[in-house]
Amino acid sequence: MFLDLSNHLPNTKVISPKIFYKEKLASTNEEALNLNDDSYGIVICDKQTYGRGRHGRKWVSTPYKDLAFTIIIPKNYIMDGQSLVDIACRSIVTNLEKLKIPARIKYPNDIYIENKKISGVLCEQKIKDKVITQVLGIGINVNSNFQDLEPIQDKLYTSLLLELGKEVSREKLLKNIIETIDYTIQKQIHL
Repeated sequence: MFLDLSNHLPNTKVISPKIFYKEKLASTNEEALNLNDDSYGIVICDKQTYGRGRHGRKWVSTPYKDLAFTIIIPKNYIMDGQSLVDIACRSIVTNLEKLKIPARIKYPNDIYIENKKISGVLCEQKIKDKVITQVLGIGINVNSNFQDLEPIQDKLYTSLLLELGKEVSREKLLKNIIETIDYTIQKQIHL
């Protein structure tokens, strides 16, 4: 089912709530890095065909079931990449705990439930004409079932569906995570 963000736009102060949605993208990070230099907001798709993680590793999202999105950081809030990854990881864990899921951060950029991976975060940047564009990509296995995850078992993976036994609203989870990240950045920069 397609994402319907019309009733779930994030209420943010730092991150622009503007949504750049495309049904299919190779990579939300790549798309975000290639937007105009003055574009801010959230790049999201329902079908990411070539998601990536650290060191060129592949991130696989089940189309129309999982979340693959990238936050474009406004230029006046650029910070250390690992600090942004830490903020995102803590925000994801906080929101999973609200769903009664005991998640943990596996440093430097993954979220695990016991020994199973559920989420990954990737911060990237490009510099063009002395202008830095910094993006924060997040992938979360939301409503993937066991058959969806079986082909990528180079590690143990899980999803919210598998952990909770029921589907989770991708829209609500996306909104909550973005708002938590935004609030944490606000605290760090004393807004």
